[in-house]
Amino acid sequence: MTILRDLSVLWSTIHVLVVFLLLFESRYPWKKAMKLTLTGAVPLLTANFLLYLFLKDMRYVFLLVTCVLPSLLFLWSLAKYRDGRFLFTFCFSDTLWLEIIYVTNILDFYLGNQYIFMFLSRLILYPVLEWFLWKNVRPVFFEVQRNITKGWYIFAAISAIFYVMMLLSMSFPTMIMTRPEYLPAFVLQLILMPLFYLQIFITLRRQQQLYETQQKENILNVQVASLRSRIDEFSSANELFRKERHDFRHKMRTIAALKEKGDLEAIGQVVQEYAETLPERLVESYTSHKILDAVLSSHLEWAKRKEIRVSAKLTLPEELPVQEADLATALANALENAIHACTKIGPSQRYIEVKSITHPRFMFQIRNSFDGVIAFDEEGIPLATSKGHGFGTRSIVAFCGKNNAFYEFSAEENEFTMRLIF
Repeated sequence: MTILRDLSVLWSTIHVLVVFLLLFESRYPWKKAMKLTLTGAVPLLTANFLLYLFLKDMRYVFLLVTCVLPSLLFLWSLAKYRDGRFLFTFCFSDTLWLEIIYVTNILDFYLGNQYIFMFLSRLILYPVLEWFLWKNVRPVFFEVQRNITKGWYIFAAISAIFYVMMLLSMSFPTMIMTRPEYLPAFVLQLILMPLFYLQIFITLRRQQQLYETQQKENILNVQVASLRSRIDEFSSANELFRKERHDFRHKMRTIAALKEKGDLEAIGQVVQEYAETLPERLVESYTSHKILDAVLSSHLEWAKRKEIRVSAKLTLPEELPVQEADLATALANALENAIHACTKIGPSQRYIEVKSITHPRFMFQIRNSFDGVIAFDEEGIPLATSKGHGFGTRSIVAFCGKNNAFYEFSAEENEFTMRLIF
């Protein structure tokens, strides 16, 4: 029956590499990385499997020298992150592998040492572990590694200590099964290790969430800065218009004087010059909140220039439940998205409706026509249809997260609706 034991060891040897590769990022393109990894790792693992067969009980003593250190150095040369992130990934992968090795080894020993349980359990547990890592750990782990660069050496050091401690406890000076008085302490180590890793990932996830919050804050700050710049431009335009209105009286007096003289040619010249400098359309005002009014005025004016029918029915409280600049940024992004959506269809079908109410809760709603092509993710957020888009929607979601507001995106036939509820 030793053939089952040897097959289970071979199966485990293969899967220690698979587990690591699921969590490893190479500095080379994927195909080249796989070729280099297999070129170096396969001979190394094969050599260690042969050592296992020939060295028998002494095999675990040489494991650090014959397998761990050579594979560590080889994979380090391929790693994208040559720091604590790589070291933690390496130790984490190996300790997960050892956990299954040792648990199945001990259980098989007390079940009669026939190697049937060892073979079948390892046959199942490694693919289950890899599926779990692929579905639940890999995406978050890669994202955390990209965004968080500090603290990994401490995690790596603790993991390395666990790694060496497990190796020594299991096999030195003899196998743990021949030292039953030490088995309870070793079992506690096997229980403690996954709990330790669980706490590490909770910590890393919280750091990632903090990073995401900071990024969202940065997005909003950039948007607010851009918005303030547009408000300054809007204010300058209004100041120019007020100046023209003030000068209008003087120009009318000039025209009256020329009329008295009967100089029609000069009157025509004055009228022509004034017409060229007069704004084409008065800027509409929608609310007494200056920043919001600037955003609504500029964006709805932009929509009108795009041959979009615009309607706005707004009821706003005197005191807004959120910072005005933040709300203005969210509305600017929503209106910009609505304008872009409208431009994809014919002029006769284009419209944007803006509405707000204060009771029973303060709500902003923007409804617009679009081409009917849209997809939503699991959280009900519209998916970007092309690269470089979707930034405005993410900014709106970030705004809601920051201000404990609710967002709702919906589409029915060729009409899209966005609601912000406070």
